[in-house]
Amino acid sequence: MSGRDDDAVLRSIRLFREALSQTQELYVEAGKIAEGSYGWLAGDDADANVSMASQMNDLHQGFVMKVFAETLPDPSAQTMQHRQLGRVLLEHIWGTPVMGTQLHEAIDWLIGTAKDLSWYDVTRPFLELPSLRDQWGEVETMAMRLATLIAVVDGSEDSKDRARIERIQQELEQAKHQSRVSASAAGTGASGLAGNRSTAGASQGGGMDRSRASGGRDAETPVKDHQADIDHARDAIAWLRGEAKRLREGTDAQPGIGKDAANQATPTTVGGPPKSSTESAAKTTTQGEAPVDDRTPEERLAEARAKLDRLIGLDAIKNQIQTLSNFLKMEKHRAEAGLPTTSPSLHMAFVGNPGTGKTTVARIVADIYGALGVLSKGHLVETDRSGLVAEYAGQTGPKTNAKIDEALDGVLFIDEAYTLVDESGQDQYGREAVQTLLKRMEDQRDRLVVILAGYPKEMTKMIRSNPGLSSRVGTTMHFDDYDAEALCRIFELIAAKAKYELPSASRKRLLRGFAHLYFNRDRHFGNGRTSRNSFERSVRRLANRISSASEITRELLVTMQPEDIELPGLTDTQLTALAEPEGMVRVVCELCDSPQVIDDAGLGIEIKCESCHEPFVPKWGSPVIDLKVPDADDDTASDA
Repeated sequence: MSGRDDDAVLRSIRLFREALSQTQELYVEAGKIAEGSYGWLAGDDADANVSMASQMNDLHQGFVMKVFAETLPDPSAQTMQHRQLGRVLLEHIWGTPVMGTQLHEAIDWLIGTAKDLSWYDVTRPFLELPSLRDQWGEVETMAMRLATLIAVVDGSEDSKDRARIERIQQELEQAKHQSRVSASAAGTGASGLAGNRSTAGASQGGGMDRSRASGGRDAETPVKDHQADIDHARDAIAWLRGEAKRLREGTDAQPGIGKDAANQATPTTVGGPPKSSTESAAKTTTQGEAPVDDRTPEERLAEARAKLDRLIGLDAIKNQIQTLSNFLKMEKHRAEAGLPTTSPSLHMAFVGNPGTGKTTVARIVADIYGALGVLSKGHLVETDRSGLVAEYAGQTGPKTNAKIDEALDGVLFIDEAYTLVDESGQDQYGREAVQTLLKRMEDQRDRLVVILAGYPKEMTKMIRSNPGLSSRVGTTMHFDDYDAEALCRIFELIAAKAKYELPSASRKRLLRGFAHLYFNRDRHFGNGRTSRNSFERSVRRLANRISSASEITRELLVTMQPEDIELPGLTDTQLTALAEPEGMVRVVCELCDSPQVIDDAGLGIEIKCESCHEPFVPKWGSPVIDLKVPDADDDTASDA
């Protein structure tokens, strides 16, 4: 092999190591999010010795093994370069190099073990835990990046390699579909029973039909069933506990192949970076040592505020939460000083369209209340009508009380809360849930905070029409739709986390497309979900574009070119036409906060501020005018 080939292989190995570390970080961080959101679902039988972050770290090993095994050609076609990547992967899993005669046997074990795993197995938390579903695109991204590096490491990618990568994409989609089908089947069963009983009840004057239960929601609008989500989450967490243990034991104790065998391999000095802090943190929980939150209240509060500050936009919401936090902190100091305090209602209403960050902010509010000592736990329990209203008359009160009991000392977040109130007044089930909720909101106001969430119009009408709610809901927070600049920033935040970069032309194309979608939005506009949807589509297009490249470089892997950018509801022809004309954007100097108007072709390129005369890079800006979309002609728009 020539020196140039050696350099290319070493470059591929370095990129492969980076991708493995990024995948591990994705899983471990997801475990931390799941712990905060659903740790309370683990129950008394949970393994107190292993945190969810550690369990997800174990699961990521199965994921990278699966990618490796599914991307490799037949054994007869495997090359020395493939074995080198296998060595890197084994070292990543075991934390020690495997060399010499043991390497072949270890790779055979790795492939055989991975073949027994399904894509659904190694990605299930991202499919069934609501707080992790938004990261599915990042999971697909890492799978495609790893697979591409494996396929081209020997410099001879062919149609068979591309077919294997495409099959991985298809099987990941099938895993996603499998999860949706399971959730739909569970939800349909419950809805069908409820619908039959409601109809029967209506004939007796005491029930309501499903159209009234929907609160007037359009028929095509997807219905979220939080109770089904919680049930799936509980099952997924229990499954994760067992699967992580199985993977951990399987990778740690393979007779004659595992770590012991690695230690017996031919002594060879192997380079490579030290273990990342993420990996070290994930494995700090040892047997017999329960994971504990040793943060001080001050550290916990600072971390919650940092999470809030990192959110794109939502300036008014951030100011409201900061003011409320300052007030509660002052009241705590007054109580410690023996001064009189007030006890305002901390129950809230979050009003806004889908995808505006209501659930994310609710989770942060719970963290802040926990850090301030207002709530002893500070956890968040999510639900909706299905989690409060029972299937038979007389069962709604106990079911609502049970859900409230889960949320005691934390926050109960009720999405689409307006569906509990029927304008006709005939919904006895929803009325019973509301009355039960009102009583507990008042009786246990020191241990419970309720956040009611939903569309602005419906939520305003609900609160105004019910004196009990209007007197208890002390704060209403309005979540505005994200404008084009904010949507771009959300896209870049997701992209940067996955180590993608956006050149100027891609920024212009993205901003023009989001500007059109924003100016032509309706009440069902996806907001932040539109950005994530666009990112996921763009990653797939990039993967398809570079699949035929003769050599995979870091630049190819991380750069999203204009032709990679895809937005839901716009065809390539339309998006290209939107990006063609000259356009201006209003940007703000990051040094002196002075605004100025520039050509949007200069986004991402260093310029000099007209006010402070210092150089800065305007990443995004607000379009000065809306650009009209051309006719679609014969080009069919992408599904939203």
